[in-house]
Amino acid sequence: MLKKSLVLLGISSALSGCGGSGGSAQEVVGASINAGKDVTVIEKNEFTLKAVASPSGGTFNWQIVSGPSIAGFPQTGEELTVAAPDVKSDSVVVLKVDYLTTTGALVSDTLNVNITSNNQLPVAVITQTAPDPLPSKYLDTIVLSAADSTDPDSNGQVVGYKWELISGPSTIKVEDTGSVTLSFVHPLLAQTQTALWRVTITDDEGGSATTDASVGLAKNSQVVLANAGSDQQVLEFDEVTLDATSSVTVDGQYNCTWEQTSSGSTITLTDASECKTTFRAPNITDIISATFKVTVTDSANRTGEDEVKVTISKKPLSNLNDSGAGLCFNNTESITCGNDDFAGQDADLGRDSVSQLIAKEGKGNLAFDFTKLDADGKELNNDATEFSCVRDNITGLVWEVKEASAGTLPNTSIRNAQNHYTWAVRDPDDMDDLIHSNTVMPNPVPCPHSDHCGIKNLVSAVNEQAGDPYCGGRTWRLPSYSELMSIVDFGRQGAHVLDPELFPNMPDVTLLNHLHYWTIQTYVGGTEGIDAKLTSAYVVDMATGNTVHESKGNTAYVRLVRGDEDAN
Repeated sequence: MLKKSLVLLGISSALSGCGGSGGSAQEVVGASINAGKDVTVIEKNEFTLKAVASPSGGTFNWQIVSGPSIAGFPQTGEELTVAAPDVKSDSVVVLKVDYLTTTGALVSDTLNVNITSNNQLPVAVITQTAPDPLPSKYLDTIVLSAADSTDPDSNGQVVGYKWELISGPSTIKVEDTGSVTLSFVHPLLAQTQTALWRVTITDDEGGSATTDASVGLAKNSQVVLANAGSDQQVLEFDEVTLDATSSVTVDGQYNCTWEQTSSGSTITLTDASECKTTFRAPNITDIISATFKVTVTDSANRTGEDEVKVTISKKPLSNLNDSGAGLCFNNTESITCGNDDFAGQDADLGRDSVSQLIAKEGKGNLAFDFTKLDADGKELNNDATEFSCVRDNITGLVWEVKEASAGTLPNTSIRNAQNHYTWAVRDPDDMDDLIHSNTVMPNPVPCPHSDHCGIKNLVSAVNEQAGDPYCGGRTWRLPSYSELMSIVDFGRQGAHVLDPELFPNMPDVTLLNHLHYWTIQTYVGGTEGIDAKLTSAYVVDMATGNTVHESKGNTAYVRLVRGDEDAN
């Protein structure tokens, strides 16, 4: 297509003069330029540019207006031989030629050079780079690489990869099929097979090429690989999981059967026919090891076996009773314990949390374990209705069981439930004794007494009674704070916090308007100096389980205790 020439009119002026007079004249000179027809050329091929201009004798100057760069530009000359640039896609270069006449006139013209991209397709190459050495075997990681693939274009490059399994074992698993390398694990095979892989590569101009490579895969001597999991260390009462789901078969299909192969404590599994099953570690007296064998059977009825050892240790529960609290709560109501949103509650922890799993010698709420004793200290059946003491099988302490209320103080039996005692004072008006009594002191007032029988008299009377010792022992004493709190059951709802089946005959709360029971420990609070700090002792309120302190001159109830080791 011929471009319309651009014509510029050059105006020149001449001045002449003769003999001092002057004059002027103008001369108009026409100029034209034609850059030629538009050009279509394949990349990297040569083409010719030839401009036609008038008047002759001027100079030509070529330059790029837009489009890809062309080597050598800008250039001068009427006729040029030019090499088309290497382009990634079809492109257009706009060239402009300026023509300057000898008289100074300047004209210009443009043409389009249409460059057709001529992409050379890439060359795909697959190389196996692992394992080393070959051949591969089960569980080897096989690596195929397309890194040796090339793009023959001088400025081209391979920018994309896509791997496909054309044929081979269906159990081959691949996570990344879009990288320069492909990795997969040699599968478990009953027969030697071949995996055929295809890679498709793409260059930066959108051209693609494919190639295939076959990988030989060897059979395995064992085709059912049972895996019972790693050996475990657990505590009694833990929920233990036996997991054989990592077992391997040729087609990935299998079932399991578990059995305990160790002797000793027999453990019952939740479901011995499940590949993943559980059991509750039993209550034990010493560390034990339990061995379990799993038999894995594949779809062709081929089998494999594996064993796992579970070592069970004693749960580190202290020789103290728990609180008896067996319920868990959210902000408003009772919920199932073990809730992660309201974790760490009393009922989630300690003995009470595993109370249903602990073997007991006697009976009691949750983890409490008491054995009833007769007047000679001999054990009775749990359902006995007549008993004199109870032994705490957790702490080993033996506790007094009060006699039923009968008569009116001071005309009551020595261990009558309604009897109440001062802590240490001989006489309520003897403040010197009250202030300086930091231990239980002798008290000449006989027990029982209507208002101020002393604890010492009660202890002496019980330990020194004629005939057989009470419940087989003569070391009865006042309990410590922690000892007395150990029998408090905070899970009880009722008039008091002691189990009435084990600690019957509680006094009527209206008698003293409280259910305070003395402990051996003096209260060290107070603000009136050292003397004031010795006038009170701790008591446990059996109506609520709270700990308070009471003036030693006041009266409260007493429940005697002795260590079981002191039975004789």
